[in-house]
Amino acid sequence: MTLRKIRPLSFALASVTLAACASMGGAAFAPDTAVTASGPVSAVPRGAMKSYFAIPYAAPPLGDLRWRAPQPVASWSAPLANTKSAASCLQTGEKDNPFRVNGDSEDCLYLDVHAPTGAGPFPVMVWIHGGAFNTGAASVYADPTPLVAKGVIVVGINYRLGAMGFLGHPALRDADGSVGNYGIMDQQAALRWVEANIAQFGGDPKNVTIFGESAGGFSVMTHLASPLSAGLFDKAIIQSGAYGVSSQLTQAELEKKSVAIAEKVILTASNLPGCPVDAVTAACLRGLSDALVRNQLATAFAASISNPVPSVDGKVLPATIKDTFAAGRNNKAPVINGSNQDEFALFFALAELSARTRASPPNLDPTDKRYLMKTAAYPMTVNALAAGGGLGVPGSQLSATHYPLASYGTNTDLQASLAATALATDATFSCNGLNVSSRIKTQGSPTWMYEFRDQTAIPIIGIIDGKYPLSLQQGAAHAAELPYLFNMHDMQNDERTTLQTTMSHYWVNFARTGNPNGNGVPAWGEFASGTVQKLDVASDGGVAPMPAWKFAAEHKCDGVWKELTF
Repeated sequence: MTLRKIRPLSFALASVTLAACASMGGAAFAPDTAVTASGPVSAVPRGAMKSYFAIPYAAPPLGDLRWRAPQPVASWSAPLANTKSAASCLQTGEKDNPFRVNGDSEDCLYLDVHAPTGAGPFPVMVWIHGGAFNTGAASVYADPTPLVAKGVIVVGINYRLGAMGFLGHPALRDADGSVGNYGIMDQQAALRWVEANIAQFGGDPKNVTIFGESAGGFSVMTHLASPLSAGLFDKAIIQSGAYGVSSQLTQAELEKKSVAIAEKVILTASNLPGCPVDAVTAACLRGLSDALVRNQLATAFAASISNPVPSVDGKVLPATIKDTFAAGRNNKAPVINGSNQDEFALFFALAELSARTRASPPNLDPTDKRYLMKTAAYPMTVNALAAGGGLGVPGSQLSATHYPLASYGTNTDLQASLAATALATDATFSCNGLNVSSRIKTQGSPTWMYEFRDQTAIPIIGIIDGKYPLSLQQGAAHAAELPYLFNMHDMQNDERTTLQTTMSHYWVNFARTGNPNGNGVPAWGEFASGTVQKLDVASDGGVAPMPAWKFAAEHKCDGVWKELTF
């Protein structure tokens, strides 16, 4: 006879009572202890917000559960009383990448719920962090006060990254023949958790917005394309997420790369019983030691697939995102989509920061320009971008005709960095983003497009001991908009604080109604009206509409990049 585990009576009664309140449509509150389908969780009071940290939404993906779809979590009876976010998923980017989060673990499938203390039910915003599918964690965004204070619940999730989330070795194929995209399946499992449990926190499971930046934005596009995500959300916000729409691997391509990665790891380790290099099994891969996974496997994966995006696997994605949208088979929903004016300044600043900190001793003098891109290196950099990105335009033509150094100021020390930033921003983010907005608009879904343009934004990376030691200013770089939605640092002046208030109102209004307008913020016209909303501080033009044709002209979308499609 099998004995069923019996929940404590108070636990069961609480579940029934809360479920009944939610079903009757009455006022809902974030309780001191919320009762999920798997067990109770205690809140951490944070003023006008209650946070429930490190809630497991799936079983730890360890041992035999490595490289499998997320499995149900075991139930518990004593309230979880975590006071901080769970460990990040295994970080697999470069060792000196400032976006790596310390204390990572394979046991990482947890989420945080941040809820207002007032009466709901509240709209729900599910945040999918960025980090090139290699780094990042929910813990980085553990203070969404700018959003929550305006009346939404924010759920931050972890998901498997790098080799653990996106390896696709044929030995790991599921029964249906698909393989890979485990990180996206994690996100879908988290969305199902929200659907089943968020009412217990005062949330409205029928009003869920997914939003994310960079890899998180690409994840949002993946959910718009994936049939497995249908019905799990109502609205979507894509922040700088259109960068990889032409670089998705087929299943065959992913499997070929994954076989080579596994062979390299096994050969490097040299003595792995039961792991013949010419007949790798799922048991072999799932039995790799933590040290092998953290070092050899992560390194080999990054060398072969340095910037992973979800592949075509036949299940999560039956076709590429681009082909899915072109065929009209994507999930339809209201969308905010946008990018930042100087996206690639972040990546060139990262290169300068790395060079400065690797110097012996580290050189933190911003007046020393030797760490900037040299004029002579500019054509080579452009050639590499053109070849590696499959841009369809010869590098020599880009550097000499479309992005000549003379067009980027008179400071010859900065010209190469500024020109390369403009080129890569236009080709990778701005014009792809414009095309994504155009495609969604033609399908009839309400669409709003923005460009974040605050040149005074405090840099996301590079601040050391309160000072900025880089020669290259980042301006409205990749990820620079994040502190305007989350409390990540002090905004330091009234202009940036005002922009933060406006942007967070836009995001919350959209989550509530599917329209960013309201609450006295400047009017934001739909993309169908031919405008892109400029998000800027007042001294540089403020928040105002810009003709879409002007955005296209600034980023050469109708010129050199007219062949980019979506």
